[in-house]
Amino acid sequence: MSLISDADPLATRARPHIVFLISVDWFFVSHFVHLAKRAQDIGFSVVVMTRLQKTGLALADLGFDVIDLPSERRGQRASGLLATVRRVRQALSERPGALLHGFGLFGIVVGVAAIGSRRAHRAIYTITGRGYLAADESLAGAAKRRGIRAVVASVVDHASVHWIAENATDLEQLGLDRARRQGRTTIVGGAGVDPDKYTETPLPAGPPIRCLLVARAIWSKGIDIAVEAVQRVRASGTDVELTIAAGLDPANPRAYSTTQMEEFAAKPGVRWLGHVTDVAGLWPDYHVAVLPSRGGEGVPKSLLEAAASGRSIITTDVPGCRELAERTGGRVVAAGDAAAFAEALGTCDVQTLGELGKRARGVVVEHYSENAVWRRVCAIYLGCPPTQ
Repeated sequence: MSLISDADPLATRARPHIVFLISVDWFFVSHFVHLAKRAQDIGFSVVVMTRLQKTGLALADLGFDVIDLPSERRGQRASGLLATVRRVRQALSERPGALLHGFGLFGIVVGVAAIGSRRAHRAIYTITGRGYLAADESLAGAAKRRGIRAVVASVVDHASVHWIAENATDLEQLGLDRARRQGRTTIVGGAGVDPDKYTETPLPAGPPIRCLLVARAIWSKGIDIAVEAVQRVRASGTDVELTIAAGLDPANPRAYSTTQMEEFAAKPGVRWLGHVTDVAGLWPDYHVAVLPSRGGEGVPKSLLEAAASGRSIITTDVPGCRELAERTGGRVVAAGDAAAFAEALGTCDVQTLGELGKRARGVVVEHYSENAVWRRVCAIYLGCPPTQ
């Protein structure tokens, strides 16, 4: 059902443009393409600007204007940024009054540089988590966080910018108190999940208790902690198995290699599947979702998908993970603590997990679905006060 009526501005004028700006196509397709589809449905002409790889080639088939960007992720740096800024600036100049929606630190940096001091375009920036830097405990990491906070609060933020965050902590850490006071922030609780795709299925019989960890193969996701926790539980005599569905991400500064992932999989009770396209098809074979994140999350979509599938969550006390687990009745333990994670795994039983999984699905359908996220984001696109 459309959220726009004949009395709405978009129904009585030429189709306005909305430009989606994101570093890589696969992230847009997996997390945010539903926003672009719905924006198109209510009358926007949609432009997607990203680094095109195989995943993004189908975006044009959806009727979007797709513009390839020259930037590439390499660790914590991106090459081709100046050329990318010029390309985005040109696209905006060709579309006067276009609304810019940028995602992540890349979208923020490139977006503000492309718009410049004239600020002729209204901008929305989605904070998709603070990534590796939030989990980096080094002095250099702390210095970078302070620098980013200062730039965001004093340079990027202004009256024509609206901020979308997946959890409240990210707004606080980026120094966006002024934007919050002025009503220019919205918390959406994640990218959203389609509950018709991730459906509830009965839990398999047990033991063993079968755990599934869905993430990228990077240090911040705590894969090593999950593996160690499973070894501890199995050593105590409890039958627990861990499957890791994790694709490699060599551009990340703390990426695991194929060799490292194979070493994890060589441990008793551990299996590594690599990248899995059909995650929804995995959940009928598993009892519980695990994610021992070290931080930097927005709200992990893998946990939203697990909850929508009727699976309870065991995760760590970091922003985004903590709020979702507590709201759905999952377990939260200290970040980086394999012993605490093992204790949580060791107390699992099928009946309790089943009851908690039903609760988790109900919460996600009501508060974290793609429909729930769209209601908030649509109000921002149309210039209306969002409903939290």
